[in-house]
Amino acid sequence: MPQVIAVGMSQVGYREGYVEGGWNNITRYADEVPGLSVYQGQSWCMTFTSWIAMRAGVSTLFPRGVDCSAGVAWFQAASRWSWYPAVGSQVFYGSGGSEHTGIVYAYDATYIWTIEGNTSDNGSTEGDGVYLRKRKRTDAIVYGLPAYAEGITTADSALKNVAGYTYAVSNPGPSRAVLARAGMLVGNLVAENLSVNGIANADRMYLAGGMMAMDNVTAAPTSSPMGGAVWYSQGGVPKVRTGSGTVIDLSASGGSTATNEFGPADHGLVAWTMNPASCTPSGTTLTAGVVYFLEVILRSSATINSLCTVIGTAGSGLTSGQCLAGLYTASGTRVGITADQSTVWNSAGDKSMALTSSYSAAAGKYYIALLFAGTTSPTFACGSTLGNAFTPGNAHLTSGNYRFCRSSSGQTSLPSSYTMTSATPDANNIWAAVA
Repeated sequence: MPQVIAVGMSQVGYREGYVEGGWNNITRYADEVPGLSVYQGQSWCMTFTSWIAMRAGVSTLFPRGVDCSAGVAWFQAASRWSWYPAVGSQVFYGSGGSEHTGIVYAYDATYIWTIEGNTSDNGSTEGDGVYLRKRKRTDAIVYGLPAYAEGITTADSALKNVAGYTYAVSNPGPSRAVLARAGMLVGNLVAENLSVNGIANADRMYLAGGMMAMDNVTAAPTSSPMGGAVWYSQGGVPKVRTGSGTVIDLSASGGSTATNEFGPADHGLVAWTMNPASCTPSGTTLTAGVVYFLEVILRSSATINSLCTVIGTAGSGLTSGQCLAGLYTASGTRVGITADQSTVWNSAGDKSMALTSSYSAAAGKYYIALLFAGTTSPTFACGSTLGNAFTPGNAHLTSGNYRFCRSSSGQTSLPSSYTMTSATPDANNIWAAVA
């Protein structure tokens, strides 16, 4: 409901066409409401309320047309009418409500305050523009009560205990703060075939040099009311929930949607340590009994089922039960582990290592851990390997926040937790991914 009032108030001051010393009823509203352009040049108060409803995204809650009498009949047929005002209601004046209409934004025991098109300062029902009016309640004939999702506040005591209605003897209407928030979309909201720049942009949202803002949700959406994608803000981070239920963090996309470069999603992965196309020809081996921690960043929540890496040269003499991969949180808690990989790492190729159980990961930083034991280490794909004197993958990072690091030696299993501040930065930028 506040959006209806905000949209209407955004038009206060608008004037119809003026030609050869006279106002001519030519307005933007007839052309922008589908089906009403043929009535251009005629009285347009009802056209204006139809336009408001569309711009506010609630066109199905209001009658569309130019005939006030038909508007009254529409509300009566829906059993959504009253002799008493309501905030956000459509008021009708004159015989049978046939002469003029507007939107009520406040009322008390004596007056109603309205937004009206095709009126004037003197309250004419055949005026020259959009005005805010204060009228006596006795001037009104009937009120149409739109079925707003949040309900409607009315002076009709007969609706006092009826679901969807709130009774109040008087109501000052939405506060300035509420209207300001609702008004964020004024001039930018597209509904049905209405668009900001006319029919050419129908069914689209278009901001020309403008801005859109949204409040944070208290809880992330778990479904889409329209079956498509849901766009929202959570903790100041813009996100999209796709129709399939995948949540995408728009602050940094993991796929090619953000740039023309390949991302993890383009390879069927959730996140990786780096683009595998940047790996060196030689690769790197692991030191037996050392856990290697490789950081990945999840830009949005995801279910992790497997860990991935690429082996260029097979290992040999691998120790059963001591060749493992695992998943750790940024704080060092193990949240996933694979089965023994000694019979997997003894051949070259693209390795997808299933976790023993899937892990539902929130957005954030995680570590993929690799542990090898045996005679000869497999050669893993990696980025630059400049020796222990320099760690390019850890540039400008401090202890506890390294992208590539390792444990002390002597490890025979992946620990349930590890103190990441004790890890040593490692120069071998091993490629790994989560899927």
